[in-house]
Amino acid sequence: MEKYFKVFKFMFQVIGMIKDNKVLLKPLFLNVAIGIFFSIALTIGMYFVSNNTLLYIILFAGLVILYFNDYFNNGITACLIYDLVTEGKPDFKKAVSRTSKSLSGILIFASISAFIDLLATYAEERDDFVGRIILNIVHAIWTTATYFVMPAMVIEELGFFKAFSTSKNFMKKDPTQVGIGVVGMGLATWVMNIIFTALAFGSFYFLSGFSIILGGISFFLMLNIFWGLSGYLKITYFTCFYVWAKNCANANSSEVSLAPKPLSAVLAD
Repeated sequence: MEKYFKVFKFMFQVIGMIKDNKVLLKPLFLNVAIGIFFSIALTIGMYFVSNNTLLYIILFAGLVILYFNDYFNNGITACLIYDLVTEGKPDFKKAVSRTSKSLSGILIFASISAFIDLLATYAEERDDFVGRIILNIVHAIWTTATYFVMPAMVIEELGFFKAFSTSKNFMKKDPTQVGIGVVGMGLATWVMNIIFTALAFGSFYFLSGFSIILGGISFFLMLNIFWGLSGYLKITYFTCFYVWAKNCANANSSEVSLAPKPLSAVLAD
């Protein structure tokens, strides 16, 4: 079981990496700030709509924007991490430029994620318990696939389908045991979800006693910090795994020494 908990050690390695390279925080801050704005705008917009069809259209559009913001900033993070572990110096402008070349692929990822969320919302309104479970499983698989493929797409500047193909080829034999990382990261984000959900509702109820607006802002702040932070950790983790898998394929080996920091520091324990 210990191998699944190494992801928590990885988090501390990431914190140490950020201390030495503050530019790595830029996409996380942008993700959270933009996410809060559109989350509040979407909630207000839906509040004043009574037509059910229009409500779903607005919800879908809002979700696409939120996912696009999340994935685009995670794409920037992937490029920054890649530059750091391969060249030793991350460049924010270069990362934005490289990620911008994958806008169409990121939009496809965002649209599919939004559509799955929309179906889940519909199933919940209909009290479709089985449908909700199935869609939650589909959402978990798709989210993992997104973070798994994203590094190849933005780093290699590949199209949507080519990125899937490249990632699949790298992981055919799973030389890096990335499956363990998927389970470990899922456990870590599950713990984070519990903590930040509790903080979101707790801060809302406490601050609403002073101002409902303040309570609402605090609620969305906590949710977006969780969304941004969990995505940040996932993309950092899978970018490191991507670099390791690429090195393994080139060297025809799966030595831990081929893994980039901060991953190698954890695996070496």
